[in-house]
Formats: sequence, structure tokens, C-alpha cells
Amino acid sequence: MELTKKRKVLFVINPASGNDNKSDIRKLLTQYCGKYTLAPFFVETTGENDRTNIVSAIEKYAPEVVAAVGGDGTVNLVVGALTEHNTVKLGIIPTGSANGMAYELNIPTQLENAVEIIARGVSKRIDLLLINHKHIAVHLSDLGLNARIIKRFDQQNIRGLYGYARQFLKEVIALSSFKCTVLPSKKRKHNYRAVMVVMLNTHFYGTGAIINPKGRMDDGKFEIVIIKPYPWYYIFSMFFAFFTGNIHKLRHVKIKSCKRAQLILNPPQDLQIDGEPLGEVSQVEIEIIPSAIEVIYNDQEDHLFFSPAEKNRT
Repeated sequence: MELTKKRKVLFVINPASGNDNKSDIRKLLTQYCGKYTLAPFFVETTGENDRTNIVSAIEKYAPEVVAAVGGDGTVNLVVGALTEHNTVKLGIIPTGSANGMAYELNIPTQLENAVEIIARGVSKRIDLLLINHKHIAVHLSDLGLNARIIKRFDQQNIRGLYGYARQFLKEVIALSSFKCTVLPSKKRKHNYRAVMVVMLNTHFYGTGAIINPKGRMDDGKFEIVIIKPYPWYYIFSMFFAFFTGNIHKLRHVKIKSCKRAQLILNPPQDLQIDGEPLGEVSQVEIEIIPSAIEVIYNDQEDHLFFSPAEKNRT
């Protein structure tokens, strides 16, 4: 009788992500992997030499899949390591405060269900963004309002949706704008007044808000979403448009598709990439990295390769 070969999965666990205690997560992952014929291996992040340690574990165990157990920052860390091993697939077990990429890939927060999706192994190559020639953006990057909120999250160790809502209200009450010059490759420049600029080829924020209705992760392009200053009472229309996929129809929003672009900011603005604050910048250069990585996603409810606008037409 032929024995079923177990597929190797390296789980990269971030014990500091989210609010839950992760002391039992290895035990649970091992249990679920046994159910789905997977061979689990583990490495934990510590904040020191994490990328080197992940690369070493990949070389040691030779897994088919490396699964990020954490939030968007952990996913970004794992993807950085996988750029040295781009034949290995990316999986996600969402346990972070922000799980935007898991939401994008339809991966649930229930641990066993997420492991089952890895076991099914349905995957596709996707594009990534390169920011300022050195930072990879897997889910999204932005400047201004949201980046300032994330910086306060990081400085004050705030967690959860309630904490985000409080910080968001502070920003909305004292809304500040900046000048953003957009220079797409081989196109004339455009000047905007903005409160936030988002760079992404995905669709959603982790809350489910649709910031980029026409985005696709495999079309060789990314979008720049410029949110212009708006009166306070317009926030209600904004929220409605965010959650119905109609943000691109608002007069205070402009979306541009590019393969490469440069942004010049005055005054300098806070920048965040996949939930990690990187400080203030006066210039940002973005380019697409086509078919950069293979991701495992939930094919039972696929919105990964169709924009919400396209999906509504099918």
C-alpha cells in the first residue's frame, strides 16, 4: 500500500501579533496538520534577525509552503524571506490586529479553516509593489491620515478595532491636508491636495472597506488612490461608498493606474507599509514587481483576481 506523502509547511509564528495568547498555537497547528496530511515545522519571530532565521529554516526544512502566523506585518516579513526562495508558496494564518491580506485572500480567522485552505493548496502568482527601491508592499501602503494612526498604534501599543476607531475620530476632527505631485511613468504630472494617498493593487482595507474597486493582483499594474480634503459632513457618504465599492465615483477621490510612479509630498508625510510605520518622507517611488510570489488563497469565494466592479457584472 502506498503511503500518502505529507507536504511540508513551515509556520512562522509572531507571538506578539494580535491580542490572543499564542502559547497553545503550535499544539493546535500540529493537531490540524495531522488531520490534513501536512508536516509542520516552526520558527518564531523575536524582532532580531527574523528574516535571516526564516531563510535558514526554509533551507533546513525545504517546505512547499511557508505560512505567516500573524498579521500583515508578519506576512510582509515572510514575503521578504521568500523573495530568496520564490518557488515556495505563501500561506497565511491570520492572528494579527490587522489581517488585511488574509481578508483579501478570503482566509478566515478560524485556525482549522485556515489550515484547511493551506492543505487544499489552491494558489496563483501575484504582483507586489516595491517602494523606494527597497521596501516590499504585499497588501498596501499609504501616506497621511491612516499612516499617522498606525504610527500612534505602534508608539502607544494600541490594539483592536475600538482603538483604531478612537484614533480615526481624532484624525477626522483635526483633518490636515498636504500637496501631492504624482508623476506617472511617461505621463504628465498631476498636482493634488490630499488628506491620504494609498498605493496598492489589492482591493480592501482589513475592515472590509473597498479602497480600490478596480484593483487586480495579477495584471501588472497598481493603483494610486488620492483622497482629497472634504467637509466633515461628507464622511457619511465616504463610509457608504467604502463599503459598497463606489469610492471611485466620489468627486473627492481620484484613482490612477500605473506600472511605475513617483510622488512628491509637501510637507513630508508619514508612510506605512503593511501596517509598519516607516516615518516621514518627502518623496515616494513605486513600481510593480510582476508575478513576484505564489500565494495560497480560498477559492471557495474568489474575489482575488476579479475587482468588485467586475465581479458584479459576472
